[in-house]
Amino acid sequence: MDNRLTPQQQDALIEEALRSQPLAPMPRDITTEVMAHIKQTPAPRPFSFTHNDLALGVVLASCIGAIWFALQNLPPLARAQMHMYRVLLYQDLLVNADWLIPALTFGAAAVLAALTIPYLVSSSRS
Repeated sequence: MDNRLTPQQQDALIEEALRSQPLAPMPRDITTEVMAHIKQTPAPRPFSFTHNDLALGVVLASCIGAIWFALQNLPPLARAQMHMYRVLLYQDLLVNADWLIPALTFGAAAVLAALTIPYLVSSSRS
């Protein structure tokens, strides 16, 4: 099409061509051709459980089991120290949470800006 035409003129030319051109009859064999293409698409492969999946599952399960077993069999003094450090870490985060409010505020502002700016840019173009 001629790029110097406005979109309305282009639409008018297309409408005029659709009205003035005779309709071609539908080919009789189109259904069989379409169905032949549909039947030729391969069926999706069924799920296969490979040896690598089994090995990965065994390794991960044994790692989790070893960690659980090690934590269950810690000496009482080590358990007490771990509990003490966990409480101290929690208190440290709770006492020094001054950074949390500005971080959450600026994070929420960044998320809202990321959601709003593309809409504003697209609406200003039209």
